[in-house]
Amino acid sequence: MSVINIYYHNENIYNVEKKPPERPPKPPLYHSRFEHQVRRETKSCKDAHRTMGYAKVPTQKPDEFLKKNCGVRYRATKSAPVRLCGPANHKPPVPKKDEVAKATAITPKCVDFKVENIRKVVNTSPKKVRSRYADTRKGDFHDLEKSGLLPVYKCQPKYGKVPGYLERRKKDLEAASKRTVEQSADEKARCEAISQEERLELLKGLKKNWENLQREYQSLPLLIDTVPKMIRKAKLEKGLKELEKDILTIENNPYIYVFDDEQQQQQQQQNK
Repeated sequence: MSVINIYYHNENIYNVEKKPPERPPKPPLYHSRFEHQVRRETKSCKDAHRTMGYAKVPTQKPDEFLKKNCGVRYRATKSAPVRLCGPANHKPPVPKKDEVAKATAITPKCVDFKVENIRKVVNTSPKKVRSRYADTRKGDFHDLEKSGLLPVYKCQPKYGKVPGYLERRKKDLEAASKRTVEQSADEKARCEAISQEERLELLKGLKKNWENLQREYQSLPLLIDTVPKMIRKAKLEKGLKELEKDILTIENNPYIYVFDDEQQQQQQQQNK
């Protein structure tokens, strides 16, 4: 009798996940042997000027713009205004029955069109190409005249000349300096120094006035309950402060000068 060995296990084929197919490896990228050279040249020339123009522009001398064919010249272009609607585009009205149409005699004219076309082509001036500049390497063109890169100020008639306001300012300064010299020659010394005796006498008078005001201030009533009393007290206090300030100024300054205001006013009236 034969024995059959049977093995049991917990394997389940339904739980086996399907793995995605493996992708083949990508081929290596192509690299040119001139790649580093091209990168270096592109980086050195990129954004060299931008829209601000060249770093160093050769400038002309101020006297060269007056010479023939040395300045910047532009041809003035006049374009007729385009009117989409208006009386200019209206057709002429239909003539009335009373009006007699004037017959215009048409004279036949034999013209050789080939010769006429050749003459027109020879006599016409070539179209001037407008100057432009490119701010990118891809070729974005812009108008050069409106960019501010050209010295258009050389075309102005006032270039190289002194402005008129400077000439007027110079004449005004010369006239003012001349007037001041004449006034200084005619003026006399209006400041005079007072002597020590006059200074002591002035100081004595100020102290005497201060004593009189101090006596009046001390004679005020203790109770000040009316408006006139308040005004009188404020007036006396103000006078005492001014006298004290003047006395202190004279005592601290041994040399005092007196300025004559009447003489100055008279001279001002004479100048007017």
